[in-house]
Amino acid sequence: MYRKVPGLVVTSFVAATAAALTLSAGAHANPLGSLDLDPPADPVETPFCSIEYPDPNQFDRTDTSDVTVASPAGGQVRFTFHTRSQTSAPYTQAASVTWANLDSGISGVGNTSARVGAGETTLTVPVQETGPGRITAVTRVTNTADNGQDVTTLDCSSEYTVP
Repeated sequence: MYRKVPGLVVTSFVAATAAALTLSAGAHANPLGSLDLDPPADPVETPFCSIEYPDPNQFDRTDTSDVTVASPAGGQVRFTFHTRSQTSAPYTQAASVTWANLDSGISGVGNTSARVGAGETTLTVPVQETGPGRITAVTRVTNTADNGQDVTTLDCSSEYTVP
């Protein structure tokens, strides 16, 4: 079934899809087939694992990155690194995740980085399209002092079921 408009043919499916994608106040949508790098902030973050590592500026001091995971939509995962540091000099932290869906066999890698100073720093890896199912992931932080020579790298791993 379709409606005729001079120079335009609109099927019921197209009209229904357009209506479904129309944003209402406070709604969040992204175009079909696109990756949403800024999903809504409402998914619950679940503890995934924790990484303790030496401060690259002072190896006898320990800093921590607690990793959480959330599913902003079906088949999607967002990894967030909550870093707590006591550093006396800021350093660069590169956070990465290498994951594999144990049910489908697909895998991928996500990365991000930020400057870490004393206090809390949050690094969020762009949303990963894992598909639904059980995933295993290795999360890693690589911390580099400003001299470029003092580096610490540690990781942790766990599993998560993606809805």
